[in-house]
Amino acid sequence: MRRGWLRGMWVLPAVLLAGLAFAAPAQKPAPARAAPPAAAVAEADTGPGLAIGNEGSYALSRSFTYLEDAGGELVLADILKPEAQARFQPVPQTGPATNFGLTRAAIWLRVSLRTARDAPADWMLELAYPPLDRLELYAPDGKGGFSRQVGGDLSPFADRVVVHRNHVMPVRLKPGAASTLYLRVSSGGTVSAPVNLWQPAALWRHDQAEYATISLYFGLLIGLLLYNLLLFFSVRDRAYVIYVAFVACMALAQAALTGFGAQFLWPGQLWWNSVSPPVGMAATAVFGLLFARSFLSSALRMPRLDRLMLALVAGWLLTLLAALTLPYVVSSLMVTVLAVFSVVTLVVVGVLSVRSGHPGAKYFLAAWALLLVGVVTLALHNTGVLPSHALTANSLLIGSALEMVVLSFALADRINVTRREKEQAQARTMAEHAMVEALSVSQENFRTQLKEREMILENSIVGIAFLTPDGRFRWANQAMLEVFGAGSNELTSMEPFYLSREEYIRVGGEVAACVGRGENYEAEIQVKQFDGTLIWVSLSGKAVSERDLSQGTVWVIINITRRKELEAQLVRTSSERGAILNSALVGIVLSVNRRHEWVNEKFAQMMGSRREDLMGQPSSYIHPDLATWEQFGKEARETLIATGSYISERQLKRRDGQLFWVQMAGSCVQPKDPDSGVIWAFLDITERKKSEEDTREALEQQRALNELRTRFVAMTSHEFRTPLSGILSAEELLRHYGSRLPESEKIEILDSIAAGVKRMTRMLDRVLLLGKADAQMLEFEPHPLDLQALCEQLVEEARTQQPDSLCELRLDYTAGTGQGLYDEKLLRHIFSNLLSNAVKYSPLGGLVLFRVCTEDDMVVLEVADEGIGIPEDELPHLFESFHRASNVGTIQGTGLGLAIVRNAVDIHGGSIDVRSSAGSGTTFTVRLPVRH
Repeated sequence: MRRGWLRGMWVLPAVLLAGLAFAAPAQKPAPARAAPPAAAVAEADTGPGLAIGNEGSYALSRSFTYLEDAGGELVLADILKPEAQARFQPVPQTGPATNFGLTRAAIWLRVSLRTARDAPADWMLELAYPPLDRLELYAPDGKGGFSRQVGGDLSPFADRVVVHRNHVMPVRLKPGAASTLYLRVSSGGTVSAPVNLWQPAALWRHDQAEYATISLYFGLLIGLLLYNLLLFFSVRDRAYVIYVAFVACMALAQAALTGFGAQFLWPGQLWWNSVSPPVGMAATAVFGLLFARSFLSSALRMPRLDRLMLALVAGWLLTLLAALTLPYVVSSLMVTVLAVFSVVTLVVVGVLSVRSGHPGAKYFLAAWALLLVGVVTLALHNTGVLPSHALTANSLLIGSALEMVVLSFALADRINVTRREKEQAQARTMAEHAMVEALSVSQENFRTQLKEREMILENSIVGIAFLTPDGRFRWANQAMLEVFGAGSNELTSMEPFYLSREEYIRVGGEVAACVGRGENYEAEIQVKQFDGTLIWVSLSGKAVSERDLSQGTVWVIINITRRKELEAQLVRTSSERGAILNSALVGIVLSVNRRHEWVNEKFAQMMGSRREDLMGQPSSYIHPDLATWEQFGKEARETLIATGSYISERQLKRRDGQLFWVQMAGSCVQPKDPDSGVIWAFLDITERKKSEEDTREALEQQRALNELRTRFVAMTSHEFRTPLSGILSAEELLRHYGSRLPESEKIEILDSIAAGVKRMTRMLDRVLLLGKADAQMLEFEPHPLDLQALCEQLVEEARTQQPDSLCELRLDYTAGTGQGLYDEKLLRHIFSNLLSNAVKYSPLGGLVLFRVCTEDDMVVLEVADEGIGIPEDELPHLFESFHRASNVGTIQGTGLGLAIVRNAVDIHGGSIDVRSSAGSGTTFTVRLPVRH
């Protein structure tokens, strides 16, 4: 919905500053004089003009040129004269409206339109400023002259050609031609002309949205009015009836400003239509101020500002009266002035209320802030800063509607606040009644408790007495008389019961010092009874009042003679038991919360420390490390809780770090409760453990010897049986068929006998060699040796020994030339066995690589094959005597070769490693130190 520029000169300050929904119209003048009739004269040259096509609407306000008729006497014929045409000047380009402010002059507006050939001929010209007094429209009539139409809010609504809340007049434009329109506007107040040219259908569509928006706005106001009126009848709070009046006046003012009042409420009431805007705004201000006073309780909280608000209410009432009786300009000026003072007052009152924590003050400020946002948005829209759409064009209505809603919420919150205050008041009243009743009950309970306590004190089993500041008895119970054996005698002073006057004076001095410091005095002393019997008593005394020592002291005295006797007996018994425990042959410890509270002398000797150094220490110091200590604590605690005792054998650590074995047994002081303490006994079993370890080692050696014997027997029985069988067969052949055998066969048989003997001899030589190594009788005799020549010779011998092998033997020697100090005999034992095994256990052939190189100060000799390999789980036993891998099948061997290799490498000061897995070949790596 489009409005005029600020609804008059004082609209923005009145609404923006006051925070009131005073969308004020222009000042209302007396009826304007009649315009002269149109003259049929030629149109003047007005420039290129505004292009009109097929758009739904065109804003004409910025395209106007204007002429100010100060006397208001010019007619159209005067305007069409060249000298008058030359006086036209462009309107200021400050917004969508053409605003001339407060002026009594008549304003002539001119606009040139260039209509496209396909443009429609029928249009509607809308001046969207309902409070305008008078307007005259001159449009070409197609015959060389102008037609005249008259409108304004001083004319009866029924005389309007188009029924509309704004001033709407039909205009006919010739397509494809240029047309000039003249508009004469005048008013006693603000002269504003927001003019648009509409196609009829577009105007009706636009009006549907505008009317719907305004209808929703008034529907909201009516709903709030009825709702709060019902609340007033319910709660009888006058703030609601003031708010209802405020909403009603706001609706009245907005109806006058939007043209709804003239169209629907008072279409024939010209006088009322003229005065209704200022009347509605003045009434709105009156009830707005009254609502603020009531809602914020300004009379109680801010009496000075409240008196100022009452003065402003009186001023607004005078404004209302002036609007009804005096010229329009008087009420306009009063509204402008009062608006400034009202807004300042309301803002100050609102801010002070928020700062003082008044309930609902935040709602109050938020409501006016929403209205101010709407006003500022409308001002920015009218100045062209913000684009024109439904939100910006109707921002004032939206802001005032939200203001009404938030104020309604504030009133609803007021109900909650009132209810809470009422409930709190009721709660305080009930609490006061309950306090009075509780006080009465408390007094009665106090009397009862006083009697009970007097009875308790009198019948207490401990002596209780009140003494004066000089030590005289003020009161003593029966137990006090019994403690001192007084019987029926009266107690006057404590001095006769002390063993000496010096003791009495000493204790008196200590008591006086403690009482002076506000502390209790406690002591155990020996005194005597009336008959002279010595007893032990426990004294405990304090001042009756720390602020007034003249009230004396109160004492509790207990006969502890029997306890003292038992303590003396316990000391004697403890000494005896301590001597017994310290003489024990086992270590004994009392542990509480894993801390050694007591240890005997034997345990201190075990740990290599003094008893005094061990007592009070955590038990972690006897364990090898913290992890072991924590694990032991967990295991022992679980067993102690389950069974009440724990026994184990473990290693402990002496003070010097030496580990030793003990058998330790623990029992809970309280059954199955290790937290009550555990008594541990420690027996040093290091020698026993050593004997057991020696026995296990001897048994292991015997087992290994038995296993070795078994392997030896199995090997010899197998290895000797085969050649012996051959020799026996050859002997039988020679015995029975020797005369008939040719000489060549005899020689072959004799050669087989010799081969069997040699095989048995080699096996026996290996056994003897291994025996020498085990007995450390194998000598190491290094001498200068050409290592490369030896390696080549060993490879060649391996080829010769097994000529039928499918293997390819290759030597890769990169160790350099020259001689070194080696034992040739040991090297032959090592590498002849390794090369022989590599060929023997590669039945399918493949490469056997003998690689020799140097690394740092070591010579590395590596024998690698592609044979059957060795299972990984058997590698740890590979160098044991008579051990053979499980996958060798029918391949002959003694199981002694690698044992001999290992011993020879060790004697040579080297090392041997093996890498292998079943089916993937084997690599032996020997590292020997380089000697020159």
